[in-house]
Amino acid sequence: MTIHCKVVSLTYLNTKTLAVCLQADREFEFKAGQYVSIDLGESGKLPFSIASMPMGDSRFELHLGGISEQSSLLAGVKYLQSCFERGHVVKVETAKGNAWLRETKAKVILIAGGSGYTYARSILQAALRQDPERHLTLYWGAYSESDLYEHDYLMGLTKEYTNFHYIPVTEVTSADSVTRQGKLLDIVYQDADFWALPDVYICGRYEMVQAASLYLERQYEGRLTLYSDALS
Repeated sequence: MTIHCKVVSLTYLNTKTLAVCLQADREFEFKAGQYVSIDLGESGKLPFSIASMPMGDSRFELHLGGISEQSSLLAGVKYLQSCFERGHVVKVETAKGNAWLRETKAKVILIAGGSGYTYARSILQAALRQDPERHLTLYWGAYSESDLYEHDYLMGLTKEYTNFHYIPVTEVTSADSVTRQGKLLDIVYQDADFWALPDVYICGRYEMVQAASLYLERQYEGRLTLYSDALS
């Protein structure tokens, strides 16, 4: 089903990532970890993970990443800007996806590659609201520190929630870097206690998700519960 949404705000979170706040013309229901397809005019319909947690109202947020002058997404961004300026609505399909947050007592490990962070963000916010004492670990991998556009926000959450751990991973680092340098999955495999049988939520490039699933299934003999729409 298609709903009509007003573009409430457009905010650049860094030079390549745009936060899009939308307000549906009716109550918009979704689960943390789901995604929507949005009509971006000449760019066609494209899927984006919902970056906000469910609030029981009609507003939700998307993060569009990888924007540049050479990006195929640029035309879609200009379409959203035009809708925002002219007060036109955009068409959005109702939420889809089966890799949503489960209400269990298990620890949670979130693995986010690049723009896959938006998926993890929704789950993280909802999980902390459900149970502020729940053990949660987020691994966010990117090329450089400038790509970790909510690093300060996440560091603030680690101070507010004692059982939340945030591990930023970048391929390149500076002399005063606060990130771990290396490949995201290598760091995850080294650090994470998967024998505790946590719920694992993963989002990123299709190849990365498939590689992680294969490794974890073999290494832990199928005992882990993995969630990703790339695995369905």
